Amino acid sequence: MSGAEGGPVRVMVVDDHADVRFLIRMIVADAGPPLELAGEAVDAQDALERIEQVDPHVVLLDARMPLIDGFEAAPMILARRPGQAILLCSAVVDDAIRERAEAAGITGCISKDAFEDIPRAVLALAGR
Repeated sequence: MSGAEGGPVRVMVVDDHADVRFLIRMIVADAGPPLELAGEAVDAQDALERIEQVDPHVVLLDARMPLIDGFEAAPMILARRPGQAILLCSAVVDDAIRERAEAAGITGCISKDAFEDIPRAVLALAGR
């Protein structure tokens, strides 16, 4: 799904750590328009329950979460929202992670060491 031309690019953050969600929330806020935090979820189940209401252009999905990880959550999200852009956040992004992500239908990957690149990556996935 691409962002509406000229309108805000809505981001949903899915991460089990409140401090990481806070950091991403601050990064999105600091980036300013056209990025907009659409909502947050604490795990995959929470994301699935909220995603229609939140209606994000891009889902920023943690790779490692309890119960259902990002690689398992992505196909569940895509089953509800075909074409949903998903940006996976992982401590390590290497060829193996990229291959797993691609197999799960994830659109892009970003290292947790490169959070400052989140705005650029989100805008790229939204077609901006």
